[in-house]
Amino acid sequence: MTAVAGVDLDELCFAARALAQSHAMTESAHRYRQACLERERMRQPVSELADWAATALLVGYCLRRSEEARVPDIELCAAAAHGHEIDLDDVEALTESLRVGDPASVSLLPAEVTVKALDRIIATELDKRHEHLREQLDDASWIELEDYIAWWVIHGYALRASECPKR
Repeated sequence: MTAVAGVDLDELCFAARALAQSHAMTESAHRYRQACLERERMRQPVSELADWAATALLVGYCLRRSEEARVPDIELCAAAAHGHEIDLDDVEALTESLRVGDPASVSLLPAEVTVKALDRIIATELDKRHEHLREQLDDASWIELEDYIAWWVIHGYALRASECPKR
């Protein structure tokens, strides 16, 4: 068990991955993910990158859902349950707060827990690609892939945070 601030990170990340297997997104978040996937497929030279981005977004989203299950505020996500529409500016602002701003303003659990869980999810996503891709990429290209996957995981977390803001 890896505990941070009294939270079992292994269990938190496992719950997020399990949730990602079960259609865990609201309808508006699902539409947003599909639009991102289609846009990335057109933009990326290798379509697998778009698929990896969509998976990373989903797991990041589910990490936030996993956090929500540990917060006793039962009315936390009333907006999401009622067809909340995605505010892209809000999602972008939350993404930046998580990446370079104040993660405590976005996370439900202590920021240290959320950041370590995001790091763990990102590392797992990259580990899944390492065997198939690392040999083909130079160090600069691998770092670019790391940044790409990290951004999508964090963006997925921010997407769910926009649906269920911290009160």
